[in-house]
Amino acid sequence: MKLLFDARVLTHRTFTGIENYTRYLLKHLQTNITIAMPRTNNKYLSHLWSHCVLPFKKGDLLFCPANSAPIFIPKSKKLVITVHDIAFLTYPQSFSKFFQLYYTFLFPKNIKRADKIITISQASKDEILKFFPDIKNKIHIIPLGIDKHYRVLDSIEKQKQILYVGSINERKNLVGVIEAFEKLPQELNYKLVIVGNFYDLFSLSPKMQECLKRAKRNSAIVFKHNIDDDALVKEYNISTVLLFPSFYEGFGLPPLEAMACGTPVITSNCSSMPEVCQDAALYVNPHDPYDIAQKLQLLLEDQALQNELIAKGFKRAREFTWEKSAQKHLDLFLELMG
Repeated sequence: MKLLFDARVLTHRTFTGIENYTRYLLKHLQTNITIAMPRTNNKYLSHLWSHCVLPFKKGDLLFCPANSAPIFIPKSKKLVITVHDIAFLTYPQSFSKFFQLYYTFLFPKNIKRADKIITISQASKDEILKFFPDIKNKIHIIPLGIDKHYRVLDSIEKQKQILYVGSINERKNLVGVIEAFEKLPQELNYKLVIVGNFYDLFSLSPKMQECLKRAKRNSAIVFKHNIDDDALVKEYNISTVLLFPSFYEGFGLPPLEAMACGTPVITSNCSSMPEVCQDAALYVNPHDPYDIAQKLQLLLEDQALQNELIAKGFKRAREFTWEKSAQKHLDLFLELMG
């Protein structure tokens, strides 16, 4: 079997969950791979490349890890596509009009053509099947992994820091994070560090724009954009808590990354988060900033609860490795190719 791996997203200027999934999977897949990438990082030209050039590169099986595939693929090729989520349908207001129209047109054709579809959680599978029940016999769940880079660092002490990690996207609920932080008693003397990317794919509501302007005027809120892996590991290590009350996640890597670094996690009680984190996190209603603030204050003031979640977090994070995830991908590819 010769695997043609669509690595288009690795040309992006900034990396979020899908780009990291692609690079870690590529690093750990042990098989005969042809890596296909456009020579441009212009998003429009790279999508054009995926339709006009990628389908005709040599390979028995084309693997597209980033929610989309070429509109035409020769019948001689098998196609496997990973669908992380269908946020373009469930949270269309978070995306540009062009992105919505493009994926609304392309996605049904892609999943109809695909021989196998991978998704990353039961919650994501259930959501996809609500919209596309006809694909139930070819969709498979393969969880993501945690890279060994995410670990407890030597000689690092916790600081009075609350951490948020994620893209600046409405469905990530950064507004809820900021509003909850603003409700904390000032005498707690914590700062909020927001690690993320401003990405022009996402459309920001007036409420989000106003919230961001207010946050930038708050000296206790720090924005850090496009930091590298080493800096992110350090931020996880020095933070007292990761606050991740997302409305919608296909999987959600930051909570597990934080757990691997010895940091307690507060996350949402919906979407894939209870499935991924199980008993190793404290859960909140992401639609209620008061609930988020209350649970956040509870954790910050309770060292015993912090220690309990840290211990459970280490155990939970160890269950997810890229070696295990890559092997499950490879098993699926080999089964498809006979």
